[in-house]
Amino acid sequence: MWTFNVVATMAHAGRYRHMLEDLAPFGEFRRTEFLGVALGQVKDPRAMLETIRREREKKFYAFQDLGRIIPLERVFSFEVEEFFIQLRENIGPFVERFAGLSFHARLERRGHKGEIISPDIERDIDAFLLAQLKANGTPGRIDFDNPDLILAVETVGDRCGFGLLGRELRERYEVVRVG
Repeated sequence: MWTFNVVATMAHAGRYRHMLEDLAPFGEFRRTEFLGVALGQVKDPRAMLETIRREREKKFYAFQDLGRIIPLERVFSFEVEEFFIQLRENIGPFVERFAGLSFHARLERRGHKGEIISPDIERDIDAFLLAQLKANGTPGRIDFDNPDLILAVETVGDRCGFGLLGRELRERYEVVRVG
């Protein structure tokens, strides 16, 4: 199965083909069945983000068809009935990175309408992380305004990926943001 490490979405008034052409030099990007959403496998997501940032500083129209990019730390396939359990198991090894920080989870669901309820999953993941951090003696707190870290969860059909978006990453790269 093809693996990916970034999710790219088209700008509101963007052109999908142009977005894919702009991103092609960074790695392999594939269309999805969801309008304006592409999955990419790039060697160095941070270098890609830095190039996009520099180009946008030089020319306001650079990458104008690109809306957002979410760099992913882990990707897995899931069964709808087991989604929360599988998500929790995959996030488990990353809990220590939330230690003592403010955070919240954000789920961008594509597919499984009515089967995966984003606000419920977000609330459950936040509660899971808070409980784990408390048990580890490194409590965190939920912050929706300006958190230290956002757990960005992206589903595309039966595949899920997540990235940990720190404040510095979000502030430096305008394309790194949750929907």
